[in-house]
Amino acid sequence: MNKRTIISLIVIIIGVGSLVWWSKSVDNNKLSAEGSEKYYLARTVTALTALETFYDFGTISMKNGNVSKIFKVTNNSAQDIKVPSVTTSCMCTTAYIVDENGERGRPFGMPGHGGAVPKANAIVKTGESLDIEVVYDPNAHGPTGVGLIERSVFLEDENNNVIEFKFKVNVTP
Repeated sequence: MNKRTIISLIVIIIGVGSLVWWSKSVDNNKLSAEGSEKYYLARTVTALTALETFYDFGTISMKNGNVSKIFKVTNNSAQDIKVPSVTTSCMCTTAYIVDENGERGRPFGMPGHGGAVPKANAIVKTGESLDIEVVYDPNAHGPTGVGLIERSVFLEDENNNVIEFKFKVNVTP
């Protein structure tokens, strides 16, 4: 074999090996995402309660921009509860902790999109409530983001228990 054939074979072997390695990492990421979703769904018991965990925005138009909903979480336990994490299921959704003056805190989003999601580090005192404002951007997915959309926001307490707030919306152009 000449030198050119040997180099070509080496390049092909490296290319095939790279594709095999890459495909395994894609499969592992898929499994991690599926496992993560099941993990969230399995951990839905907490001392924090919410009278409303689902909201239907109905039909909205992309041209009218964002829509929002405030969910209220109450601590009915005998001790303060720390809330280290608030995350969303998609980049089109942002969550905010709203203080007693009606001011939004920093935005919380989907893990893995736009960098690390900041820690919430909120404390819900015994007998008190925390407002979570959920904002949906119908333009985030561009012109293909029409039709029925369902998204979630996850509020996680210090014991890794999760409350899931869900919403649905029918998006038109």
